[in-house]
Amino acid sequence: MGDLLRGKRRRGVIAAVAVAAMAVLAASIGAAASKSAPTKASASPRVAFLLPENVTPRWENFDRGAFVNTLKKLYKGVQIDVVNAKNNPDTQTSQAENEITKGAKVLVVAAIDGKAFGNVAKRAAAQGVKVIAYDRIIAGAKLSAYVSFNSVTVGHSMGVWMKAHTKKGARVAIINGSNTDANAHFVNTGMLQVFKPLFKAGSRKVVGPAAGTWTPGWDPPTAQREMEQLLTKNKNKINAVLSANDGMAGGIIAALKAQKLAGKVPVTGQDASLEGIQNIIRGYQGMTVFKDIRKQAPAAARITNALLRGKKKLPGINSRTANASGSAIPTVLLPVKAVGYANLSLLVKNGWVNVPGIGGLKNVCKGVPKKSICK
Repeated sequence: MGDLLRGKRRRGVIAAVAVAAMAVLAASIGAAASKSAPTKASASPRVAFLLPENVTPRWENFDRGAFVNTLKKLYKGVQIDVVNAKNNPDTQTSQAENEITKGAKVLVVAAIDGKAFGNVAKRAAAQGVKVIAYDRIIAGAKLSAYVSFNSVTVGHSMGVWMKAHTKKGARVAIINGSNTDANAHFVNTGMLQVFKPLFKAGSRKVVGPAAGTWTPGWDPPTAQREMEQLLTKNKNKINAVLSANDGMAGGIIAALKAQKLAGKVPVTGQDASLEGIQNIIRGYQGMTVFKDIRKQAPAAARITNALLRGKKKLPGINSRTANASGSAIPTVLLPVKAVGYANLSLLVKNGWVNVPGIGGLKNVCKGVPKKSICK
């Protein structure tokens, strides 16, 4: 009887040890599986694309769709939130913080106020969130990348064109973009590279502030009012207008039309927008700077994909940009091209007139004279 009890106890101990061993083995297998198998978060990471405004057609008509479509092809299952701050820096800050709270791994940001957003970018980086400055630089923060066009070259192209299309003694007004947008300052720098020596030598005369008038939010109606005020103050004696983009050029042209000066006063722009192209055909706008944004959003999407996959070498980097943080930001700088009446056909040949927001040559030629690309 005693031997029988001892045998039962031994078998019970062995069984208990076996159960414990199996539990340990199961736990270790589970731990290993949790390390090697992708979690739901890593399989479906979240990315936020923060747009600045809906005044300029490009953001909603093109950048949004091009970025989303490209990234979804590169990274299956990625979650993409696209939000638009509608020219309100506080709204953009709230949107960014909300996306960080939701677990975004990468923020792609076209900052309304690049300096103010720097603090948000710093907080994001401190939490391990990657930040890509899109189109506009963000100051004072450690950024993963910067994807843009050379805005100094944009302004310089405007200046070169305007110099060739004005005579000695011409009175030139400068209407800049938003004072809080670094790109507006870069464009202004490029303009003044050409015109500051001319102003200094007296061969051209600046009308209004020496560096030009700054336009909050790049807002066309505001640019129109600014132009109206300049015309009134100077008794319509303005011979040319360096406008920083097509949207504002439209407002400026409206002010010139009211004084029967449209077509007599050359106006610059950038973006090769539908309005800008049509105004060139009508003879109201002299030129626009073509920036092929078909390349910009996909470039940002490719970098985002690389960051999500933990890659250190980022695709497409062709420059470095100094930042107030002291670091050199890996940068993609895309080329720009001055387009006027003489070479407007370039936008047909390269298919630009077919992008969303322009809608094809038939749409471009609606309501404009049958000339140039609309013959």
